Amino acid sequence: MTSLEKLVAWVLAGFYSLVPNYAAAIVLLGLSFMVLVVPLTLKSTRSMLAMQKLQPKMKQLQQQHKNDRLALNQALTELYKKEGVSPFGSCLPAILPLPLFYVLYRVIVGLGAKVRFGNSYRAHPLYLSPNTKMYKNLVASARGTGLGAQIHSLGINLATSAWTAITKTHSVGEVVGSCVLLLIMIGANYYQQVQITNLNPMVRQNQQMNSQMQLMRYFPILFGLICIRLPSGLILYYAVSALFRVGQQWMMYRYDPKVKALVARDDRDIEVVEARLEEIEGKPARPALPKSSPPRRPPPPKQLPTGNGAGNGKVSGQQVGRNLGTNANQRARNRRRKGR
Repeated sequence: MTSLEKLVAWVLAGFYSLVPNYAAAIVLLGLSFMVLVVPLTLKSTRSMLAMQKLQPKMKQLQQQHKNDRLALNQALTELYKKEGVSPFGSCLPAILPLPLFYVLYRVIVGLGAKVRFGNSYRAHPLYLSPNTKMYKNLVASARGTGLGAQIHSLGINLATSAWTAITKTHSVGEVVGSCVLLLIMIGANYYQQVQITNLNPMVRQNQQMNSQMQLMRYFPILFGLICIRLPSGLILYYAVSALFRVGQQWMMYRYDPKVKALVARDDRDIEVVEARLEEIEGKPARPALPKSSPPRRPPPPKQLPTGNGAGNGKVSGQQVGRNLGTNANQRARNRRRKGR
């Protein structure tokens, strides 16, 4: 780990030789690292969006192989290979800054180191070559103080934490400067989580993912409470990195053709689903009959009229036959009378 610390300190000293300001050197270090990982971040964003598109297929495979874990893993591997997606591609940019975060913490703490010299102390910055401009200025900043190097920039000591400024320094400038820097870091990280929700249509549509992102919004506040005891120089680095990620996400979703194509496809899929839902919900419901109304009966068959038109018009088949027979007998009697 000492080799990494010496490398980071060497890069920091190189930026300080260009711009003799400790805060500017830390800012340039943070920006340089973020620019280096831009290709990985871009690939991670594409992989994340592609993985979201595969969620329905993955759920289908989980249902098909719910009793066979080995078959499920094999099917998922084939699906990832077919679609050209890596399930770990979206995690790498989030993991890479962590080692640098720890190494930079040790470097900043080491820059303010001191050694005992007689009855007092003198500055002894670690990991830096004594020939660098940064080393010489750090040693000169501690002369006559009996303390370690004073990494003063932006009106605060970047080697001390906001908690130290509040509890021990009692300097208004130190307290305000370190607290403002901490709030900028928290605000940038919080806005980054909001930005992911606003730019990603699948997160907006998926209630489970949206709920997870809602919970993730509160993580920067918790992280800020943890960082209150970390050196302000480290807080400055993390704030710059968070602001860079905010701008980078905006640029990717606006100008990267692959990201735009994936997001547009998500938008079309969501529009199709919403149109189907509206079509289903817009169908008129079948009117229900009131409970009190009796069921409809088929209309009665047409009644045959009676021969003489008397009565109420309701006759049976036997009555009709008798009427016809009576009429025939009457006609026969009339013919016999005429024959006489």
